[in-house]
Amino acid sequence: MSEKAPGIYKPLAVIVAIIAIALAIWGSVTFAAVSGLIWEKGPAVWSWGAAFLSLGFGFWRVVGGIFWIVGTALFIMELAGFTIRNGRIVRQVIKWDSIDIAIAALVAAIYGGGLVATAGLIVIPGFTWIRPANMLSPVFGILFGIPGCVGLAFGNLIADALGGFLGFGSIGGFIGNFILGYIPYKLMKDPSLRSSRSVFEFYLWGVLVGSVWCSLYIAWWLDLVQAIAGLPPLFIWGWFAPFVMVNNAIVTAIVGPALAYVLYPPVKRWGLHWSDRITFIEKS
Repeated sequence: MSEKAPGIYKPLAVIVAIIAIALAIWGSVTFAAVSGLIWEKGPAVWSWGAAFLSLGFGFWRVVGGIFWIVGTALFIMELAGFTIRNGRIVRQVIKWDSIDIAIAALVAAIYGGGLVATAGLIVIPGFTWIRPANMLSPVFGILFGIPGCVGLAFGNLIADALGGFLGFGSIGGFIGNFILGYIPYKLMKDPSLRSSRSVFEFYLWGVLVGSVWCSLYIAWWLDLVQAIAGLPPLFIWGWFAPFVMVNNAIVTAIVGPALAYVLYPPVKRWGLHWSDRITFIEKS
């Protein structure tokens, strides 16, 4: 794909990359500095937690509810064989043959295994842990499309089960991790990471928007089932939600673009890229 207006996308790519990396590092460093105090004094001791809580539970329940409804609708629509293309809902045909099934299974195994490898680095017991493997989410999404996103969902479920985190929150995590790959898959126009526009899109959709959407989706679900899940709203919106954003973004922002850059050529050459395997049926 030829790059349009490179004079615009080059500075935009630099700016959004700096913002994404700086926010992720800032969030991680400030969280690490007060993590031992959060259970004792509350999530407001973390600057991100205080910022979230300042907006109130009502704000986050409305915003999170919007993300949850839209995310769930997109998840159901895609699995039903429809997608949004050029502003219209169209039919898509995914073969789900041995190759697509193998892609989904391989993504689930790699992603799930990567998550389990750090399952001992627990941050919120029973809910989340330090997850550098999250950097694989946008990469697998832009490479493999829906089969990759399905693999991410099952990979997270596998990690929850093997890591001792399986519970009602895993339902939200299943679709939340699907969304982590889905947002860059649908919104990146150039997945090659070989143009400034592609880099800009990766940081915007794959790092920033994807991390925020996944975080709010799962947090809203936990708030909905808090009586069963057992995590009070104070910790859901003052600790869990901002931490998941940072946890998703930190390694993705630093390593993700390089990983996608390396993997795109062989995946495309072998005919495994989603654009070579999905057919769209658009009625005139």
